[in-house]
Amino acid sequence: MGVDEFEDLRGFLRVLEEEGELLCIKEQVDWNLEIGAIARKFCDVETRGEEAPALLFENIKDYPGGKFLTNTLASYRRYALALGLEKNTPIKDIIRTFRERIERPVEPEIVEKGPCQENIMKGDDVDLFKFPTPKWHPRDGHRYIGTFHVVITKDLESEWVNWGMYRLGIHDKKTIGILVVRGQHISEHLRKYFSANKPMPIAVAIGNDPVIPIAAASNFEAGVSEVKMAGALKQKPIKLARCVTNDLLVPANSEIVLEGEIPLGEFKEEGPFGEYPGYYGGAIMPRPIIKVKCVTYRNNPIHTGSLEGPPLVDDHIMGSISCSAIAKKHLEDRGLKGWVKDVFYPPFGASWHICIVSGKKAHSGFAQRVAFVIWGTKLGKSFSDKVIFVDEDIDPTDLNQVIWAIATRMNPERDIHVIRRSYVSPLLPLTELPERELGIAGRLIIDAAFPYEWEGKEWKGMPQIPEKVSLERWPDDARNKAEEIVKKYLFKSK
Repeated sequence: MGVDEFEDLRGFLRVLEEEGELLCIKEQVDWNLEIGAIARKFCDVETRGEEAPALLFENIKDYPGGKFLTNTLASYRRYALALGLEKNTPIKDIIRTFRERIERPVEPEIVEKGPCQENIMKGDDVDLFKFPTPKWHPRDGHRYIGTFHVVITKDLESEWVNWGMYRLGIHDKKTIGILVVRGQHISEHLRKYFSANKPMPIAVAIGNDPVIPIAAASNFEAGVSEVKMAGALKQKPIKLARCVTNDLLVPANSEIVLEGEIPLGEFKEEGPFGEYPGYYGGAIMPRPIIKVKCVTYRNNPIHTGSLEGPPLVDDHIMGSISCSAIAKKHLEDRGLKGWVKDVFYPPFGASWHICIVSGKKAHSGFAQRVAFVIWGTKLGKSFSDKVIFVDEDIDPTDLNQVIWAIATRMNPERDIHVIRRSYVSPLLPLTELPERELGIAGRLIIDAAFPYEWEGKEWKGMPQIPEKVSLERWPDDARNKAEEIVKKYLFKSK
């Protein structure tokens, strides 16, 4: 399997089908709650969890011929396929591949026109209800047309174009509500336009080669071009086409593109929504709107979205890989190369919120230094609020090992550090309202590595850092016998 074998969502679906990773559901389902319930049942840990396939709904009530795809990247297997890797690639190798590729950004290719403009609706013809957008959860305030997509905006004062993923709820045929959270790059763009008393042009691209939403949902620093990062992940240029009604460039192979602007001083009540931490998030309150001026789409478009909620869903796998790779890059770039071995954001930590770092301590307080480096990045501004540091012999992708390290190496009165009244994502239900909406909560460091000061010290002939019981210390003949017996009885079918 190679990254050149598909260029758009439809090509990726063919790959998924060949690999047994796509389930086409032909029974009629209702966009109103049934799609959400079916996706939730597949994604729940007690049923299928990470083993569940991508789901393509082909018979949707009120939408003859309409198709809707979800659960696209809700497994490490499909994430590996999205990068052109073998589907059983180990998690650490997927992270390493992401980390290595983003070091080599690839310039996009601008084309005159793309498949995304095979059909055009403008002005009074715009109808956002043309596409089978689900109402995912019973208490959702809207049908959310944007849950696995790319929101495209351009900085008013520079050439910086931002790709992000922010929830989009339908108000009416031509109007969308958007959740803009403090600290997101779109909030910086919007602030500049509003300060200049100008509406902000915006475009939304739905249904793409998976590297495009992967890049949009990754926590790159301000000024970084996500389209170049998508090209880096793809290892070839991403094709872009100019919008019909503004100058923004969108992925040319998109299934659906929405073009419009965020006007000044116009707000509508938006929310709540069953969010990625697993709870309804974002209270009903006035939020910015997008006035949609034009919709373009491919023939027979495939609408896409992500079920949000408790793990495992698309966000959790996507965040697990990108955050792990980006955090390690930040640590290495800030002088910790050689001291930090691996970084992992477990998907059951709602992807962005628990950061596990393994490495060797360079000095006392090293775990705190690691945490403060991460917290000083965009990734750490509202995420990464719980950092766990473990010794280099612990594999952070193996949570059993991490729990063992916490249980046996972490002294609560010495190794737990709480930072009070910091800023975290307001979608985390950690504090009482209204402080929750302001994102005010604590941060945590757990140092589950042996103290730096213990290195080389002894007491009554015993080392302060005890020797780990490990199979490598058994004599060769005993280890060889063990391997022989295990192969004979445990792996008889291999």
